[in-house]
Amino acid sequence: MSSSNVIKTFRAAVVQTLAELGDLPANIALVKRYVAEAVRQGAQLVVFPECMNSGYLFDSAEHCRQLAETLDGAYCEALATLCREHDIYVASGFTEEGADGKVYNTALLFDPDGELICHYQKQFLATHDQNWFEVGAKGNPVVDTELGRIGLLICFDGRIPEIARCLAAQGAEVVLDMANFFAMDQAEMWVPARAYENGVWFIAATKAGVERSIYYPGGSMIVAPDGHVQARIPYDMHGVVSADIVVGTQNARSWQFGGEKMQDRRPDAYRILATDFKRTPLNAILEESVVPETRTTKVAAIQAHVARDHSVDDAVEMVEHACRLGVKVIALPLYFGATDWVLSAASARKQAQMAPALIERLTGICARYDALVILPGVGEYEGKLYPEAVLLDGSGMIGRQRQVHLGPRVSSWAQSAAEGFAVFDTRYGRLGVLVDYDGMFPESSRVLTLMGAEIIVWCCAWEHPNQRRLLAVPKAEDNRVYLVCANRTDAPYPGGSFVVPPNGFPVWDFEQVAVPTPRWGAVMPEYANLALSRQKRMIPGVDMVRNRLVQTYSVLTDAS
Repeated sequence: MSSSNVIKTFRAAVVQTLAELGDLPANIALVKRYVAEAVRQGAQLVVFPECMNSGYLFDSAEHCRQLAETLDGAYCEALATLCREHDIYVASGFTEEGADGKVYNTALLFDPDGELICHYQKQFLATHDQNWFEVGAKGNPVVDTELGRIGLLICFDGRIPEIARCLAAQGAEVVLDMANFFAMDQAEMWVPARAYENGVWFIAATKAGVERSIYYPGGSMIVAPDGHVQARIPYDMHGVVSADIVVGTQNARSWQFGGEKMQDRRPDAYRILATDFKRTPLNAILEESVVPETRTTKVAAIQAHVARDHSVDDAVEMVEHACRLGVKVIALPLYFGATDWVLSAASARKQAQMAPALIERLTGICARYDALVILPGVGEYEGKLYPEAVLLDGSGMIGRQRQVHLGPRVSSWAQSAAEGFAVFDTRYGRLGVLVDYDGMFPESSRVLTLMGAEIIVWCCAWEHPNQRRLLAVPKAEDNRVYLVCANRTDAPYPGGSFVVPPNGFPVWDFEQVAVPTPRWGAVMPEYANLALSRQKRMIPGVDMVRNRLVQTYSVLTDAS
């Protein structure tokens, strides 16, 4: 279902506060006070954090049950009354005693008539959530309102890319995130990343302060579909901030450099997303025993390619230099053998004609150093051209991945797209490849992960900083795989090639430790412990692949 395409503007407010554990009257008073301030700022929609009626860090499941309320309880009645009094929408996290007698971590949206119009229950439960909450049973609901089409999720749900993606695929224009963020990366990277990759507004409300053993730093923010933070509340502060939300614009779902975030998807290539996990190749692989010291390899992105001031010989020489450093898996930038990052039909055909000779030269290097190279270029079959990457070892070509998503840059010449993705089982690990535009779609890396990839290579020509800043690290961490990004130095966003480990970097602002360099010829290595790719848990009991509710993902695989 698509959005309305009617341009609307409204003001939304996000609240950062701290609920009092077990003190319902105090929490209702907090809500009233912050609603008054949001209305003073002109807000038509006010969003509160997770579990605002009860607090969050309970003593036990029974304690949680004692504090949980039904939908006709005092807290919901207070929200409904505020909506009617001020003619506004209010969304809030809520500790719910469900009609089935179970307790849920819930998100609610009330309209100006005081009616509950969207009811969501958290799917991706953190370790402590699992002590007292049931897994949500409401799927991924969205609702049409006078403000636009709105979807809900809760905190850790943002770490499962399918959840936000399901909302966007149903036409959500605004996603309300009711959260208790424990770490800065959840707000600073994952909220903007989910907004950017899905082309939706994100309004994320979280707490600030200390609740028993939990420290909430804050991170409440309003993020535009281009990933830009429009408004935020400073860390360790309580308050309200608001911003104008514009929905219905054509460019919200478009990449800044062309192409469509949702329309260019390939649902037919994503069917494994809705497959029971036990039936995926990954399930069988994760059950295998691993000796860690036998599962190591040195990988690298080689930031070298043919350019106006660098010949084929120069570029190939850099590959050999990397091999001398002990690199065994070498990822090369998009169109390694071409002088330009964008190919015309004529230059694409020339690249296809040059490919055999280039493959022969790189095969020789692989044979000398017992290495493997991922070479992106142009293939030709029965006169048709297609962008692809080929895998080479000392014996020659051992695999090829044709580009699955044909973006606007190749529309003048690409005549054939791959039907799907492949994972190649090599002596240096199980490899998947994202060719250029394939990396813009979160489904791509998830599909490769479920197929068993331990290393995913993204052959790039980046056009915007957000491709590195917002899309790369989540691909690695959400899937717990190594991500090797090899980018051209003549692209609009030049260089910045790097390797992201399965558990990310020590700090959320990873450019402190993975400083982007535009230098041609840079070698960005990582000694990869592939046993890390066999461990899919983020924290105890929180598995990035097993905890997914695949039965709710059919909208992602529906090609209609």
